[in-house]
Amino acid sequence: MIAIDFECSNMHRFEGHFSDHDAYTRQLERKMIACPVCDTRDVKRIYTGCSIHARTSEASRLEKQQPNIFEAIKAFNRYVRENFENVGKDFADAARAIHYGIEKERNIFGESTLEEIEELRKEDISILPLIEIEKIEN
Repeated sequence: MIAIDFECSNMHRFEGHFSDHDAYTRQLERKMIACPVCDTRDVKRIYTGCSIHARTSEASRLEKQQPNIFEAIKAFNRYVRENFENVGKDFADAARAIHYGIEKERNIFGESTLEEIEELRKEDISILPLIEIEKIEN
């Protein structure tokens, strides 16, 4: 299946779908391609962007190099859990104490309610929620 872009003599643009290039050529020669807006058969092919399909092995290699969004979020979450201090349900209090200089500055993560998150944002305390990807991935 191929898709080809056309423009009619009245400047209407449209797309046609054909089983292959030969089918497109036959229909064009027989004046079977008509503008869906004005029904004129005075159409020409216009060239727009194209796509290139890599061979399966090349596509697999590229896919492995570039993680999908779920893999990227999992990697981010793993990094945070391995490199930040887990303060549990005391996250909002710890974040506030660090922000105001009461506690030493360090990277933390933990749990908060939506109300606590809103309060932290109102105080201009920068936070970034972790996405629990396992819950939405399936």
